Amino acid sequence: MLKEVRIKSHIFNQPPAPGTGIRLAVFQAERPVGTIEAVEENLAEMGRVLETAKGYQVHVVSFPELYITGYSITPEQLEELAETPEGPIISKAKELAKKNGVGIIYPYPEVEEKDGQRTYYDSIALIGQNGELLFNYRKIHLYGAAERKNYAFGNELPKVAQINGFNVGILNCYECEFPSLYKHLAQKGAQLVVGPTAADGHFMLTNLDDPQGERRPTQVSYPDSTKYIMPGMASVFRMFVCYSNRRGWENVAAGSWEYRGNSSIFGPEGEPLLKAENEDQSVDLLLIADCIPDNHLPFSPEGNHLDDDRIPQFEELVPGK
Repeated sequence: MLKEVRIKSHIFNQPPAPGTGIRLAVFQAERPVGTIEAVEENLAEMGRVLETAKGYQVHVVSFPELYITGYSITPEQLEELAETPEGPIISKAKELAKKNGVGIIYPYPEVEEKDGQRTYYDSIALIGQNGELLFNYRKIHLYGAAERKNYAFGNELPKVAQINGFNVGILNCYECEFPSLYKHLAQKGAQLVVGPTAADGHFMLTNLDDPQGERRPTQVSYPDSTKYIMPGMASVFRMFVCYSNRRGWENVAAGSWEYRGNSSIFGPEGEPLLKAENEDQSVDLLLIADCIPDNHLPFSPEGNHLDDDRIPQFEELVPGK
């Protein structure tokens, strides 16, 4: 078992059979950031999490955005710590997945080397239960100046792959607030959408025109997407939706960030299956939930938001037409 971990679960005696659902776990914790030592410690913790998840017969575990390095890293740290989808750290993560028979939603900073140029992405690898790379997704909606200082925009829409015969789609943090992305994934057959994130309250603003200039905190805290947006998307598109955040602090030279610790799993009626609460902020937390569509009522015998959407038929309402 993990040291000082709190297990919160919404599970049945047996995990869902292939094709009927998925047993999902979400790891929420305060972790070190920005060094090779931090990466190695976070990888070791990932191994311990997977061992615990295996004991609960979990199919896949989600970790928060840029879990392996920490979120608040500098361009210099990014250059040192980023790797390709075939890199040594992610290869060890694949080995851990295979060893435990548990898939990993693995967020990390990716580097692409092409024509002598290095380009960096805020990426998430979906690793299957056998340790195979199911897909690699590069974030296409970067949030704010700090992310755009470090990363390039991805150029491919989010993808869907199967774990336990269940269709899993991935979004990345800020992207969890875009209805069009849920619609895209629903059209691709997603039954579960997981959004690893690094959502805090107040944060330091970055001025790209004067990166060495004085930085100031936001006056208004970042909104909590788990209050309305994510349950709304779950209920509109009749899917399971998960927000996979970190908790606690990251203290670095540029400042300090306290993350919300609001990891949540919502069912297709928008109801919370599991949520991290205020009392969960002082310990590492593993949320475990069975996501089984047949346990939830359908939207309506005569309605389906995807099938009944007629807006694409009206070309004048579609941007770019």
